[in-house]
Amino acid sequence: MPVPATIDTIQQYLFADVDKMTEAGVPEIIQKRLLRLRDMYNTWLQFPRMKDLEIVVALEERYGIGKSAAYEDVRIIKRLLGDFNKTTKDYDRFHVKQMLDESFDKARKINDARAMAQCANYYGKYTQCDKEDIQDKGYDKIVMQPFEPTDDPSVLGIKAIPNLRDKIKNKINQYWSDDIQDIEYENVEFNEEDIFKPKKDETVPE
Repeated sequence: MPVPATIDTIQQYLFADVDKMTEAGVPEIIQKRLLRLRDMYNTWLQFPRMKDLEIVVALEERYGIGKSAAYEDVRIIKRLLGDFNKTTKDYDRFHVKQMLDESFDKARKINDARAMAQCANYYGKYTQCDKEDIQDKGYDKIVMQPFEPTDDPSVLGIKAIPNLRDKIKNKINQYWSDDIQDIEYENVEFNEEDIFKPKKDETVPE
């Protein structure tokens, strides 16, 4: 199955049980890969500092797959989590939430109510729980007005000239001559001062 189709299937069935995947007609070979990817997806969520090579080695050891297949799995998992090397916003959001959760748990263990309140406050601001959800204004349902090219000037409120094409043709024939030839331009030397700043004629009285 091509990678895009595999990713679509993963997004739909990543956490589905095997029976559901079977009922949906997902091939057994894809089911096995889904379970493998699910395992490593959860592993990377649990240990976000793991490097690509560590995940590749884990895939090879746990599932006995080749290195190229393992790297392909890593590429798909990174697409779901966000590219760790590029520090995408998806991963940043995931990591910030994880750090806030860990901070809250530590504050609760030492019974630090102030720190717990601060974590809850930061989490609320980060997830924008204090703001109303953005309403769908339905811009995606706006149908673009169809435009059709036309040479009819009346659509602009301009009165059409009858037989315009014939008149243009007649004018061309009227002024066209086989004697007309293309010529090359010639450079003309002149003094700009004489043209734009002429000298005063001293013989003419002011």
